[in-house]
Amino acid sequence: MTQLTRIHEIIRHNGRERDEWYLVRHPTGRRYVLLETSAMEAIPGRFKPELTRKISVQAILAQNNELSQKLRSILEP
Repeated sequence: MTQLTRIHEIIRHNGRERDEWYLVRHPTGRRYVLLETSAMEAIPGRFKPELTRKISVQAILAQNNELSQKLRSILEP
């Protein structure tokens, strides 16, 4: 079973778009960061996924930003 751990969220454009990052861990040991971009549907409060990207954990950790710091804190024992 795949495990998702929410790392970070950003709300953009007056709350109409949302980016969410998750750490994904497969039972095989493979890890990556999943980025999901969603936009608000016609029904207020409901978001429809628009874009999903897989990013390597190493690529996120190589950056010096809030997302990399949050990921680092999750990965550290």
